[in-house]
Amino acid sequence: MNSESVASLLIEAGSLMLIGMVFVFSFLGLLIVGIHLIARFCEAFPGETPEPSANLKGPSANLGRNNQAVQPGIDGSVVAAISAAIHTHRQNSKK
Repeated sequence: MNSESVASLLIEAGSLMLIGMVFVFSFLGLLIVGIHLIARFCEAFPGETPEPSANLKGPSANLGRNNQAVQPGIDGSVVAAISAAIHTHRQNSKK
């Protein structure tokens, strides 16, 4: 190999490296700008947040019988039927 080909290969490698670094830097800069624009948009137009129910008095307010969590609006008889079905299934599985 002669020295001219080595020099031209080094110049080509350096230019490719520089192009790659500029491309990555530009992409990351655009990404940061985009994130800031989205943050400003979210601040300008906040979404709806659900208000906590006034009838709940604490973390134990959603606990039904046997300290199991019960969702508001679910009938106690439904919870009892599901609990009985699970108990029966577990008893049959042990055999």
